[in-house]
Amino acid sequence: MTRHGWPIWIGLRLAGLALLLCDRPLGSQLAASVHRSTAVTAGQLLLAGACFLCTSSGMALLVMSAALLRKVPVTARWAG
Repeated sequence: MTRHGWPIWIGLRLAGLALLLCDRPLGSQLAASVHRSTAVTAGQLLLAGACFLCTSSGMALLVMSAALLRKVPVTARWAG
């Protein structure tokens, strides 16, 4: 990490933490909606998808930060 890259590194980690914190009310709402009805509704499915996306992207940003944006070398065999 360079000296000038630390604000980006911290910003990405804070964004990941914010996504994880957004997952708490979504999960509570999903749990409450599951207890209200036994059938799966479209709203529950969308809420579950939003929980998954927030958790997955939040953990990726929190753990990997700017390393997610690094280029990955590809061998000549797969390069086309």
